[in-house]
Amino acid sequence: MMKNPLKSNKGYTLLFAVLVSSVVLSIGISILTISKKEFLLSASAKDSTSAFYAADTGIECAAYYDSNSSKFSTTTDDSSPFNCADYDIEREVTMTGTTYDPYVFSFQMPLGSSGVCAVVTVEKYYDDVDIERTKIISRGYNIGWDESDCDESSPRRVERALQLIY
Repeated sequence: MMKNPLKSNKGYTLLFAVLVSSVVLSIGISILTISKKEFLLSASAKDSTSAFYAADTGIECAAYYDSNSSKFSTTTDDSSPFNCADYDIEREVTMTGTTYDPYVFSFQMPLGSSGVCAVVTVEKYYDDVDIERTKIISRGYNIGWDESDCDESSPRRVERALQLIY
């Protein structure tokens, strides 16, 4: 009597199906892990870009008002509000500057409704040969504006800073 060849291959199909399922599952998990990392990386890049643009807007605003008005003058006290990015700004002033100590002006501004904001400091000082110099430091944040200031702490908060000296 002849043996049936199909009976000797019993279980082979089940083993093959389990093997193929394991390979497909491994590939799926790998793709999911890579896409999750890519998503986190793109979110981080977006936050960094928002913070950089906020710092750039703050430094441009301060440089504009420094060159076109007396908002940051060491000789006159023009403390009237000024407008940057559709926000009226009242600057804080530490008028303790002397020939050797800097005059320090600072202000904060929101940029849009998403919480992006900038903190800007303008320092006026005299260098070694008594020439007045200006240093503008603008720190931009991707989140943090809450009604009146840019001071919220969050693990997602990203800071980017720009400095301009002339």
